[in-house]
Amino acid sequence: MTDDPSLKKTRKEGLEKAAREALERAEEEAAAAGADSEEEPGEPAPSTPHGKEDVDPDAKPTPKADSDDEAPVKTYGKIDPDDRERGTHRGAARAKEHDVKDKGAKGKSGKSDKGDKAAPRRAAMYLAEYDSPGACMHAAEKLRDAGYTRFDTHTPFPVHGMDRAMGLPDSRLGWIVLCGGLTGVTAAFTMIWWMNGVDYPLNIGGKPSGAASLPSMIPIMFELTVLFSAFAAVFGMFHLNKIPQHHHPIFNSDRFKTFSDDKFFVSVEASDPKFKLERTRELLEKTHPGHIELVEEDLP
Repeated sequence: MTDDPSLKKTRKEGLEKAAREALERAEEEAAAAGADSEEEPGEPAPSTPHGKEDVDPDAKPTPKADSDDEAPVKTYGKIDPDDRERGTHRGAARAKEHDVKDKGAKGKSGKSDKGDKAAPRRAAMYLAEYDSPGACMHAAEKLRDAGYTRFDTHTPFPVHGMDRAMGLPDSRLGWIVLCGGLTGVTAAFTMIWWMNGVDYPLNIGGKPSGAASLPSMIPIMFELTVLFSAFAAVFGMFHLNKIPQHHHPIFNSDRFKTFSDDKFFVSVEASDPKFKLERTRELLEKTHPGHIELVEEDLP
């Protein structure tokens, strides 16, 4: 019949406790006997026949395990100082090994022992949010009158009169397109005149060649004028708008996502000569925005 595991455990603990108490009594009696023998050298120390240790007669003998599934009782004696020192060294070695492993794991993950430090950041701009195009235009006029030049408005649709409110001059893109068109017509005329009149002149039915045959050059001149003007418009727009720009600090703001839905924003860049954290914020607060945010960017 199998015993209850809890009873086995209790019995095992009782046996171990009894064995430890017996050993402690035997050590105390042996120490007392040694002290007596030093005080009275004439009396020999009591010896145990057949090399056995003294055991307290009142102590209960250590019984054997009842079955194979119970571990034998362990005896606990004194700890050798050398063993204690070796154990301390082993513990220190294990601790050092764990330290090295932790440092290696941190190094592999790219984290330092001191922890992650936030990247240094700087103020990029102030972003003010408005609920109507009229409030946004009023804020632009305030900034224009205060002397700010590096600011912009962001609206979900074109607002008539916003350019005047911001104090923007006429676009320079028209002059860039004009230069492209003149370059195209000049290149077409020069190419045709050189090919037909200088490089390889042809006399076809006695018709004039070179500059005298201007009517025949008109289709090519028109085509190159349009082509060069289109290129000038596209690349000129890229240059004036400073694109392509892979990232702009304004996209660090979560609220800016609503500018293409139903919100209106005014941004004042920190690169403006008149930009001051406190003074610029006070000026924007006077325009009664729904929200003001200082947008930051990582240092290069």
